[in-house]
Amino acid sequence: MKAYRMEVRFTVIMTLLLVAAGNVALFFSIFPVEGMLFGFPIMYIIPILSGWFGILFLAILANHFGNKIDAEIEKANEEEIEELEQRSEGMGEMEDGRDSMAVK
Repeated sequence: MKAYRMEVRFTVIMTLLLVAAGNVALFFSIFPVEGMLFGFPIMYIIPILSGWFGILFLAILANHFGNKIDAEIEKANEEEIEELEQRSEGMGEMEDGRDSMAVK
């Protein structure tokens, strides 16, 4: 259950970061800046670079952490299945023991 909570938090945080990185141009329209970077006006080049490289970086992070979370979920599911199998085997033995005593 802990891994599922982590996945939900991770999804919400990544969504907010991706939206922010993809919409940096809105910040420059609200707060215009004058200046040059690499020969281009800052208010044009920063949104382009953050859109390309920011989204690329966030996608790589999402892939890395998403794989870790999925592995934790898979591990937790396997442990739960093993626990349920052990419980069902234990219950089967108890029922068999009760039946053998009832026959006597």
